[in-house]
Amino acid sequence: MINLPPHRLTALVRWFPTGAPGSAALTEHVLTTEAGRRRVDRVIQPRVIAAECGDHVLLRGDPRALTPRELAVFADHYVEAPAGRHSALAVGAPAATGRAAAG
Repeated sequence: MINLPPHRLTALVRWFPTGAPGSAALTEHVLTTEAGRRRVDRVIQPRVIAAECGDHVLLRGDPRALTPRELAVFADHYVEAPAGRHSALAVGAPAATGRAAAG
């Protein structure tokens, strides 16, 4: 996945919930503090966006667009992905903990 500069994520913020407690606050934290990483599968019209901070990743889009090698970067992370996307995560990052989320 491609690391995205902080100023580029603001255009993609609609992919993530805002103003909610819990894991949804991760994206706001990454945006306001520039801590962590923002990753996309491609810069133009991304299919997958990951907001990462510490060992937590908030994944949005369709992880089936990623290869197992691309998903493996999240193997040691707690990954929250949209409901129904866990089979792709299990193949790409079997050690990752996936948790269903509305999305």
